[in-house]
Amino acid sequence: MRYNQGVEAKPIMKRAAIGLLMLCGAAALAQAPFTIVRPQDGARVREVVQIRFPIRSVPQGGFIGVSINGKFVEAVAPAALDTDRERGHYIYKWDTKRLNVPDGEHTIELTLYNGPEGGASARVLGRSSVRLQVENEIKVPAEGIFLRYRWTPGKMYRYDVQAVAKEVNEVQYSGLSPEETILREITFKGDLNVMDFRSNLGLISWTPVPPAIELTGGQPNIINSDRMAPVYQEIETTGRVRYQVSRGAIDSSEPGVYYVWTADLPLLPPRRYKPGDRWGATITRYDPLRSGDVAEVGDQIPVAARLERFEWERGYKCAKIVYEFTGNLPGEIDLGGVRLEKPKSTIRRVVYFAYDIGQVIRMTTTLQLEGTIRQDQFGGGIGGPGSFGGPPGFGRGPGGLGAEDEGMMRGGGGRAPRGPAAAGGLGTGVGAGVGGPPARGSGGFGGGAQTGARNILNRFVFEIDMTLNRIF
Repeated sequence: MRYNQGVEAKPIMKRAAIGLLMLCGAAALAQAPFTIVRPQDGARVREVVQIRFPIRSVPQGGFIGVSINGKFVEAVAPAALDTDRERGHYIYKWDTKRLNVPDGEHTIELTLYNGPEGGASARVLGRSSVRLQVENEIKVPAEGIFLRYRWTPGKMYRYDVQAVAKEVNEVQYSGLSPEETILREITFKGDLNVMDFRSNLGLISWTPVPPAIELTGGQPNIINSDRMAPVYQEIETTGRVRYQVSRGAIDSSEPGVYYVWTADLPLLPPRRYKPGDRWGATITRYDPLRSGDVAEVGDQIPVAARLERFEWERGYKCAKIVYEFTGNLPGEIDLGGVRLEKPKSTIRRVVYFAYDIGQVIRMTTTLQLEGTIRQDQFGGGIGGPGSFGGPPGFGRGPGGLGAEDEGMMRGGGGRAPRGPAAAGGLGTGVGAGVGGPPARGSGGFGGGAQTGARNILNRFVFEIDMTLNRIF
């Protein structure tokens, strides 16, 4: 009898277990309440703020409306949001620096809508808001902060570098929108390696890290070469270069392509700085293929410098320094068949210098060369062939140190048609190359049918962004 009762109990226990599992499954699938999980109300935040809310709170077809300080900003579909599956969160990123959000209290509100069906308007399913204290700016002592580089032997700083060369053509007084053409785009990583430090002088090397990706005319070129050579510099704690040595194909018995890279670090006079301070500085156009003292490896352009403020950048306490120049560049600029004498130019460089570690965290440079030509004299105009010739990028070609261009990442080689060399070193020192024939882009300096006298405003724009990736 007891045996039979025991046998009968088993299916009853199984049914109970199955029922329990069904209840648990139903609980797991239940929709979570729509609420901002992080950051908490009243939190102090800076830079990119992650606004998190439960994935399970958003039904299929639902979307999020974002309002800041009571003003609607945008609507976002869940597919456009980052996700943290481990914690079960959607993440809306509020970039307070890119949006120039002032320091102080701000209210961010998320509204959950259902997806409209059958022509019906979207319906509000829930709202959640938090008050956040934005604190990007850093308060500094009244006497300011001392800025200088720290050259610690054994440290290596890896940067992400992106350079874009583009041409902008505009027919003056025509009412037509300017036409912009991307000539060349280059992305790669580069290492600043601190090798030694003695008598207030650091020995550093600049080395590009393969692979590099080059886009010219929309066509990709993957550069994955072991012939990427370092450039060595003897440099002060103010950033001033004393001496430079290029190493590469000159040391090799085999002629071929090699690539070098240098960055023009901002000069920092050894004193304390406060927001609003101004001083005279220079931007150097280095030629990384040359060796010698600073007067032999580059020429300098005077710029006005100002310390805008101290603020957080990528998790580091930084001095934000702005360098600007407007005027005519000295000398002659060769743009691949068109030579400009002292062209009208504007340069703007923004540097985030992390004073706690004594290194540049981010440096963005924009150079613009401008010229006005008459279409009946040069032809072409917008869309015509010719243009600025070879855009800056990687040089290539066999031979030794025959190059003379100033600029960014370089290839060794004999003399070859030159691209817009002057644009290069004004950025991070990663620019125009030597080797191949000049590319032909669209635009004003080319040939083409003469269609009457019109002034063509022709600009060559070169943008470089160098951002710290990691520290080894």
